[in-house]
Amino acid sequence: MTPLLEVDDLRLTVGGRDPQGQELLHGVSFTVGAGEAVGIVGESGSGKTLTIRAVAALHPPGARIDGDIRLDGRSVPAMSPPELMRMRRDDVGMVFQDPHAAINPVHRIGDFLTETYRKDGPEQRRVAAARALELLHQVRIDDPARILGCYPHELSGGMLQRVMIAAALLRGPRLLLADEPTTALDVTTQAEVAALITDLRRESGTSLIFITHDIELVGALCDRILVMYKGRIVEELTPDRLHGGKIAHPYTEALLACRPDITRRRHRLPAVPAGAFEEGWAAQ
Repeated sequence: MTPLLEVDDLRLTVGGRDPQGQELLHGVSFTVGAGEAVGIVGESGSGKTLTIRAVAALHPPGARIDGDIRLDGRSVPAMSPPELMRMRRDDVGMVFQDPHAAINPVHRIGDFLTETYRKDGPEQRRVAAARALELLHQVRIDDPARILGCYPHELSGGMLQRVMIAAALLRGPRLLLADEPTTALDVTTQAEVAALITDLRRESGTSLIFITHDIELVGALCDRILVMYKGRIVEELTPDRLHGGKIAHPYTEALLACRPDITRRRHRLPAVPAGAFEEGWAAQ
């Protein structure tokens, strides 16, 4: 069976002082099956966000994409602007790291949730409003009818992230891209939002790419884990291999070692040394 998403030797190059540009992604390849959850983990600057933004054709202006990204067999880089718009509207949903930056502050929540239906006529807008109420209830927001009339600044970060999840799922996408959706939240809300994404994804059968710094979190939420370092995937793991300590790449071991251990006291947390893993790029 053909995977829903195929990323094949993806290379992303941006301009700069170098006439040839600077390559930020170096031959990234992976697949996501229908209904599968894949986690991408790595330190800041490893290329996680660039990778999923390239999947949705939201990479930086002027960046050059080499290789291919295929969604249900269709090449994303080869799509025309109208095709890209339809793909982002109907096939791919995205949950951004900072909901305050992703939602227009002068629009009410109801307008934000139903904006993709504005060109579909009054009847579809009414259907969208009913669907928005249903999804706000599903993401466990109390009094969703009142929330539809609120502005973003009137909601907490956790509630606003729930609104983002509802917006991403509104049109029933086949692929959900979650870019560190729990990073800006407190620990309790992080757990609630992560569990919410997992429950809603399983109910709808939506595929998921989940980005985070927390390798143990993706081990609990995802079917497979991709470890990225400096624009490359250096290891692919299953949760069983991760929890069983069957790790092949030293960078993955270093990431795990950076996690605080609540069973013992340390004066200083370990850190990943810069440039310590320049060799051994091949995925295990």
